[in-house]
Amino acid sequence: MGGFTRASQRIAAVDLPIGQRQWNWLSACLQRNQQTEIGRRYDFASIDSPDTYRDVLPIVDYEQFAGDIERIAAGDTEVLFAGGAVAFERTGGSSDGSKLIPYSAASLSDFRGAITPWLRRLIAGHHLQGSAYWAISPAMRQPEVTPGGIAIGIDDSDYVAKELASAMLAASAMPDWVGRLYRAQDWKLATAYWLLRRRDLSLISVWSPTFMLGLLDAIVSLAEQLATLLTAGGTIAGHAAPADANALGRLQAYLQHQDTQLLWPDLRLVSCWADAASRPYYEQLVSRITHSQFEPKGLISTESVVSVPNGQGQLLLTADHGFFEFLCDGQSLLANALSEGSEYEVIVTTAGGLYRYRTGDLVRCDGYNNDVPSLSFIGRDNLTSDLVGEKLTESFVVQCLYDIQGFRMLVPERHPQPHYVLVTEHVSEMNSVALADKIEEQLRANPQYAYARDIGQLGKLLVRRADSPLASYMDRASLTQARLGTVKVPALRSEPDWLQTFTLLQR
Repeated sequence: MGGFTRASQRIAAVDLPIGQRQWNWLSACLQRNQQTEIGRRYDFASIDSPDTYRDVLPIVDYEQFAGDIERIAAGDTEVLFAGGAVAFERTGGSSDGSKLIPYSAASLSDFRGAITPWLRRLIAGHHLQGSAYWAISPAMRQPEVTPGGIAIGIDDSDYVAKELASAMLAASAMPDWVGRLYRAQDWKLATAYWLLRRRDLSLISVWSPTFMLGLLDAIVSLAEQLATLLTAGGTIAGHAAPADANALGRLQAYLQHQDTQLLWPDLRLVSCWADAASRPYYEQLVSRITHSQFEPKGLISTESVVSVPNGQGQLLLTADHGFFEFLCDGQSLLANALSEGSEYEVIVTTAGGLYRYRTGDLVRCDGYNNDVPSLSFIGRDNLTSDLVGEKLTESFVVQCLYDIQGFRMLVPERHPQPHYVLVTEHVSEMNSVALADKIEEQLRANPQYAYARDIGQLGKLLVRRADSPLASYMDRASLTQARLGTVKVPALRSEPDWLQTFTLLQR
């Protein structure tokens, strides 16, 4: 990589080799931030190649940036990036604890630049008309600011290019006020009500499939309230909810036949996560919305857009909107050096002040489109359960539980001795023993787990059926500051107290 020079003229990025595209982005980022505290600390002005960059800056976790981010949240500028933060977001996902991620004007522009071409292709390629339910960041939280008065949380329209946002919002299935509701029951009722009224709905775009599954369940569980509103009108959280006889008829037909085509006959496309721990919920959603096409989303996190789908279904690296490295066996590789079929941890550099940042996201290289890698998300590297030294990782547990339909989660329990409980919803008492034996055998592929079982450190795996476990999980997740729409339901929890989340049925 040494020997690259800074690009003095703009060249169509897609016409350049990916190595040059990555260096163009990185060199512009370093030049823009030379006079920041971190830029002076690491002498950004002297970095002349990706190799030099990787030699000078260490790979870091969030904790190494936490102090600087706290200062930015207090209003300090020129710390990790030029100027100050335009907003913050709290991390979503499946891990406990809340981390603030800053957005600079440049990083927000990168986010828009990465997803806008994909959105345009989505709309044009599927000939979408009518209304769209676009849930990037459903509120479910009260307005919040940092000590420096900077907003925490970004409106959906701010994530996309303004011209595309205005076109989408003109056909939005939801009034603006729905996104500002923070009481769970108000938000569910309002969202279900407006979805019922949108006969012309053509697009559903959410992050987690569990989010849409929850809304389909809400249409049933709130059917009486919804029918009252659609019959006589009323209010939801102080907002008018007019009567709608046509929507009432569709609701009644849906309750009788459980066919989503009766609700939204023009629905052409559903876009959501489909990889790793989201896979069984994706398949469940496909089985419930049978008349629409589905398109998986790429790896889009609070910190960075890593990949987006192309027209052929490949999840391609967003090479022009961040600098990406891939960690394997302690070695950092660049995007053009990945091996098909191999797995890597993603390391990102963003315009929002994260330099060589470990995301904890694991991906598999599925090949290349020209020289751009196609990446499948396979799990979280930093989600590990370790009761007695067994060190189970989520990516491993995902594979062990792959064949289980519906909700499934491995939860540690310490009493009467350390052991694991598989929480699921579709297993009989008779089948639970056989399922426990099957999963136990697969878990023993981890030698530390097998050793702990053999010497009696870990007790035998138990299988317990729970009542509405997905709803219970999402209810607990909604108590955090994470964006509900981005909550991934993992296959593994590391905290023993999570078993108390579920209403376990009698054995």
